[in-house]
Amino acid sequence: MNHALKLLLTVVATAVFLVGCSSNDVQQRHADLQAFTPSIKAKVVWKTRVGLGSEEHFTALQPAYSDGVVYAAERYGLLIAHDAKTGKRLWQQDFGGKKRFFEHFPRGESARLSAGPVIVNDRIYLSSENGVVYALNKSNGETLWQTQVKGEVMSPVAVGEGYVVVHLSNGYLVALRETDGVEQWSFEEDTSLLSLRSVSRPAITSGGVVVGTSTGKLQVLLLDSGRLAWEERIVIPTGSSDLERMTDVDGSPLIVGDTVYVSGYNGQTVALELRNGEVLWKREYASASAPSLIRNRLFLISQESHVVALDRISGTELWRNNDLHYRSLTDVTLHGDYLAVGDRFGYMHWLNRLTGELVGRIKLDEGDAIRTAPVQVEENLVVQSAAGRLYLIKQLEAN
Repeated sequence: MNHALKLLLTVVATAVFLVGCSSNDVQQRHADLQAFTPSIKAKVVWKTRVGLGSEEHFTALQPAYSDGVVYAAERYGLLIAHDAKTGKRLWQQDFGGKKRFFEHFPRGESARLSAGPVIVNDRIYLSSENGVVYALNKSNGETLWQTQVKGEVMSPVAVGEGYVVVHLSNGYLVALRETDGVEQWSFEEDTSLLSLRSVSRPAITSGGVVVGTSTGKLQVLLLDSGRLAWEERIVIPTGSSDLERMTDVDGSPLIVGDTVYVSGYNGQTVALELRNGEVLWKREYASASAPSLIRNRLFLISQESHVVALDRISGTELWRNNDLHYRSLTDVTLHGDYLAVGDRFGYMHWLNRLTGELVGRIKLDEGDAIRTAPVQVEENLVVQSAAGRLYLIKQLEAN
């Protein structure tokens, strides 16, 4: 199929899906927040701005932390390194083209940064919908190499074993040499006519690349050649409408030992044997992201924004919290002994990780949607909003 047509249909499908969610608001109305007695409190230690944020786009511009520095990027092209204790800017780079007229009035073409920053050793990796992958010096943001790939990059890169692997929106998986960004191989997977406006971030392990597809499959490729080792269907299309039959496996596969965990949109959460794709268990939890592993338990945000805890070995549900349904929750992050999660209305919530009970909540700036998971910064959290605000949050014991 013509790529431009495929891209148009993907965008249209996503738009229709979002409108559909809105039109069904009477039946699927987001949860109103209920009063409770908090057992912990939290406060914002510092707050700053990172350009224009992600604007109206749903991007994977999650902040990153390394060695006392918080790194955050905005869609237009600004990357800023902040001192984690104070929020003070240490340095910044702008990939947006022409020099800005003040920070909030960029000029020239947008860099369309869509994913990152990803920190690996002494490098930062950024990628864009313009099809550019950047490798930068972590200490000053200097560009070490940049490579043009043959499609939009919609998820963070995977780095390991000498390779940088990139998943493109047109179905290609591309492996670059870590040292200089030179392409080593590419693999074209089947793509779906209708899909979400996101793709699975690959995972690199033991000489293989594990990735989900828009057609509802999990694939494993050999890292040195790009040859397909095995694939297994995770989601089978069902339903009467095209939107109900969307089968994206978009989360980054979670690999624990010789087991891989993955979830499918309109599908299930599945544990598979990494060597051959044999299914170990399946559970009826549909999700657009993959499970997270925290203290040897799996935690999942379902399509309805239910927070679910599962036993890693058996897939047995340990608890479920549906107090925040349809609030478009981020993935969970461990914060002390609790689970932290953000929502599209600018609230941060904390849950007891053993019971799922809500134990704390704060509201950030009005309408400041949170679309990516909080990031641990020592004993604190850093949160980036869609509007480009960056918050460092400290947890306190309730009085």
